[in-house]
Amino acid sequence: MKINRKLLILAIAVLLTWLPTLSRAQAGGEATTPSDKDQNGGAAANETNMPLKELMLKSIQVTNTVGMVLKKISPDLWAGVHEVTQKSYEKVMGANPSAFQGEARPVDSVNWNDAMDFCKKLTEREQKADELPKGFAYTLPTQAQWEQLVANASLDDAVMSLGTTRRHSTEPVGSRAPNSLGLYDTRGNVKEWCLDPQDKPYRVLRGGGWDTYIDINARLEFRDYSAPDKAKNDYGFRVVLEPENTQ
Repeated sequence: MKINRKLLILAIAVLLTWLPTLSRAQAGGEATTPSDKDQNGGAAANETNMPLKELMLKSIQVTNTVGMVLKKISPDLWAGVHEVTQKSYEKVMGANPSAFQGEARPVDSVNWNDAMDFCKKLTEREQKADELPKGFAYTLPTQAQWEQLVANASLDDAVMSLGTTRRHSTEPVGSRAPNSLGLYDTRGNVKEWCLDPQDKPYRVLRGGGWDTYIDINARLEFRDYSAPDKAKNDYGFRVVLEPENTQ
C-alpha cells in the first residue's frame, strides 16, 4: 500500500502536540533548557497538580509556585537552578528594583535584607498553600553551601568582563552552560548574597558579577563585603530550600 508522505508527517506532528508535558516539575519553569528536562526525576504527567512537597519525593528537579526551578543537591538541600529572576522576584515582592530590566534576567540592585525578605515571604506563601515539606523554608546559601553549589563552574561560562570583554549589563539566566550539578551562573552575572556571617556589620557576596574585570576578583575564594542594606546593580541572589533547623 502506498503511503502519502505528507499526510504521515502531518499525522505525526498532530500526535506530538497531544503528548503530555512532563509535570509541574517542569511546566512553567524559568529559563529551562533541554538539559533541565532531561534531568527531571520523572514525575508523571497526571501529577501536574500535585503539591511541591509531593513532587519533591518523586523528582530530582521541580518547579515551585513562582516558576523557580529547584535541583536536589542532597536529601535535605535543594538549590535554585538559576539566580532569582526578575519575574519570580516581582511575583513575591510586587516590585522590581533591577537596573537591567528583563523578566528572564536575574534580579539586581537588591540588598541582603531584600533577599532575606524574599525568602521569608516565599516561604510563608508556600506554607500557607501547603506546598512545602514540613519544616522546610527558603533561605540564602551559607558560604560553605555556595562553595558546594559552584561545583566545577568555569570562567569560560561566566558572564563577566574579563580580558578584552567589557559587558554593560546582566544576561538572561541560563545563557551559558551549567556546572556539573546542573546549576547556571554560579560564577558571574550577579554576585550572590550568602547567609553568613550575620554577627558582623557586613554581609558577603560570592561568585563575581557581570562587571567583574580583575582576575583576582574572579577567583572562587574571592569575597565581596557589603552592608546588609546596600544594593548595587551587580548584587543578586540564589535561594536554597532546606529544613529550618539547619539554618
